[in-house]
Amino acid sequence: MRVGIFGGTFDPVHVGHLIIAEQVSDALGLERVLFVPSGMPPHKAAESVQAGAWDRLEMVREAVRGNPRFVVESLEVEAGGPMYSVDTTIALKEKYGDGEWYFISGADAVCDLLTWKDPDRLLEEAVMVAATRPGYDLSALNHLAEELRNFHRILPVECSRIDISSTEIRSRRARGRSIRYMVPEPVYRIIEKRGIYSLEERVERSESLNRSQIP
Repeated sequence: MRVGIFGGTFDPVHVGHLIIAEQVSDALGLERVLFVPSGMPPHKAAESVQAGAWDRLEMVREAVRGNPRFVVESLEVEAGGPMYSVDTTIALKEKYGDGEWYFISGADAVCDLLTWKDPDRLLEEAVMVAATRPGYDLSALNHLAEELRNFHRILPVECSRIDISSTEIRSRRARGRSIRYMVPEPVYRIIEKRGIYSLEERVERSESLNRSQIP
């Protein structure tokens, strides 16, 4: 079985994520793509993640519902603390067994692979898919060849250019602008119903974080 791992904060998951997963799985003949929302991202400050882990997990579940190739894994959320990609990959391989494994990430993130935990071990465990946009300069990845013995296991896959980001969605939501059709409809309904990313919710979250830091 060919399996892809698609990890990320998904704050929130949006149509661009789904298009990347679909096009990579189609290009590589993946039989399953495991979406793995992070609980506490090790490379991000806690206050930079605006939606709670369980909300983000539910949004991803709703986003992929109906696609038999897409499966949501909750192990990073359930861990209750930071998990690194290499540890997640090893845990998933132990759960699902042998096969051909691919770790899917955006090419810009792959450029920073040297800052990840044990990048060569990660490349041993799974082929790293660098999802690129049309016209992407692949030479941006060349510096990794000097540092990684498994550089040959980085595989660029071109996907459609989708100029949507979670950052933009959060910003629009905070300014009271529409985010409809930027996220799947079930995700939109969750965000609307719970007031996620609204200015009021952000203020409340900031005040809660400040209170928690008082000794």
